[in-house]
Amino acid sequence: MLEVVTTADVLIYLKITVAVLLIVVLYHALFITVDLRKILKKIRSVTDEVENLIMKPINVADHLLEEIVKYLDAQQEQAPKKKKKKASKKKK
Repeated sequence: MLEVVTTADVLIYLKITVAVLLIVVLYHALFITVDLRKILKKIRSVTDEVENLIMKPINVADHLLEEIVKYLDAQQEQAPKKKKKKASKKKK
């Protein structure tokens, strides 16, 4: 006894199959997004470490240069001002 499969039955089976596949795809998408969040957190932590590694020497150099400029300005203000010598012209 063969049963006749109608087009309505085929459509119902297709809808069920599509629903199951959609659930599987959404399930995988959920895991992919969680993994991407973990990866982005790792990338952010690495870039923060690299930024700190690069910025510390630059900040130290900047601070040293500021202190050197302050010191030189203070030395220049304390130094006595030299008067310019007038050039003497020899008469022939």
